[in-house]
Amino acid sequence: RITLDTVFTVDGPAAGSSLLKTAADSTGTKVRGTMNNCAGGTTPWGTVLSGEENFNQYFANNGAVTDPATKAAHARYGLPSGASERGWERHHPRFDLAQNPNEAFRFGWIVEVDPYDPGSTPVKRTALGRFKHEAATCRPTADRRVAVYSGDDERFECLYKFVSTGRISSSPGRNRGLLDDGTLYAARFDADGTGTWLPLVFGPDLAAAGFTSQADVLIRTREAAAALGATKMDRPEDVEASPVTGKV
Repeated sequence: RITLDTVFTVDGPAAGSSLLKTAADSTGTKVRGTMNNCAGGTTPWGTVLSGEENFNQYFANNGAVTDPATKAAHARYGLPSGASERGWERHHPRFDLAQNPNEAFRFGWIVEVDPYDPGSTPVKRTALGRFKHEAATCRPTADRRVAVYSGDDERFECLYKFVSTGRISSSPGRNRGLLDDGTLYAARFDADGTGTWLPLVFGPDLAAAGFTSQADVLIRTREAAAALGATKMDRPEDVEASPVTGKV
C-alpha cells in the first residue's frame, strides 16, 4: 500500500534541483508520498505508471511566498494565495507554502511502481515533466524505445510525449532507469492539419525565455511548452495509442 508517508526516490534530470530541496529533504532526491493520482498505464517491462494530477488543491498560502519566481511558478499551476481547498495546511506544515515554499514542486510527476516487488522503492520520473498528468500510456517504437503519452488535464493546457534514449531490454532489470533519460515533447497543431512535436530541451530559446537548466524546464513544463508555442488544448483528458495503427 502506498500512502503520503511512503518514501519515493526522485530520479531523472530534475533530481537534486534546488527547487526540490526542503527542510525534510536537503538532497532533493527523496519525497514522502504521492497524491491525487489519476490515470496511468503499464510499461512494457511490467511496472505501473500513475500521474499526479490536481496537486494544487492541497497547498496553501502562495501569497506569503517571498521569492517572486517561486510565487509565479506556483500561480501558473493554480496554487491558491490563501487557504487550500483541502485544509491540510492546518495540520501538516509541509502543505503551507509560507513555511515550505518548495514542497509543491515535489508533486505533479509521473510515478513508477513495481507491483511484483513489494520491497521496492517507488520512483518519481522527472524526465516526463511536471504538470497535471492525465494518463501515462506507453507504446514501444519500431526501434524498441518507449514513447509515453500524457495530457495536462486542465483547460488550455497541452499534450505531451516522452521518448526514451535507451531501448527496451528483454531483461526487466535493465529497464529500470529507461524513463530517466530521453526527450520530452509538447504538441503543436497547425491550421493546415499537420502537427509538430516540439522538444522541451534547454537551449538558447528557452534560456531567452528565462529558464536556467533542463531541471528548470521539467519543473516548469507548462511555461516551457508555452514559450515554444505548443498548442493550448480543450483539456486533454486522456491519451491512447492504437495497438493496431499506432495513431494517437
